[in-house]
Amino acid sequence: MTRFESTVDCLVVWGACAGVGPGYTLEAVAVRLAADIAELRDDGGIPACVCTVITVLPQQRVLEIRVEGLSVEADPDRATIREVTQALFELASYHNIVALDATTPPLFTQRILLVDGDGRVFSAMIGAGVGDVEPVTPQQNRTGG
Repeated sequence: MTRFESTVDCLVVWGACAGVGPGYTLEAVAVRLAADIAELRDDGGIPACVCTVITVLPQQRVLEIRVEGLSVEADPDRATIREVTQALFELASYHNIVALDATTPPLFTQRILLVDGDGRVFSAMIGAGVGDVEPVTPQQNRTGG
């Protein structure tokens, strides 16, 4: 039987700030992401009322971002909720490597949970990443963006 290799097997979404090896642990990603979120807040990309808490679950390869300060009551059309969620997802994606094949797990899965004033989750986004697709090459760590 002939082995078929799909072109998808050779493609990845490689975040602009992603890498592998020393310095690119999930804990290091969380630290870099916290700095990215602070910079986005300073630039007005996230409302001042929003508080984020990043939790690393290394055994599950999960990066959880808990978002407080938004509510459906204060944002009935959910425009700000969607904007903040999408912005956080994109920021975390800059640090991830996601193969498009069916067997290679992403570097991490991001779980963004929006919680109300009572601590109940009212919205969530879960996934690996979003970005440009490129072929896998034998490259070293890349930095910059």
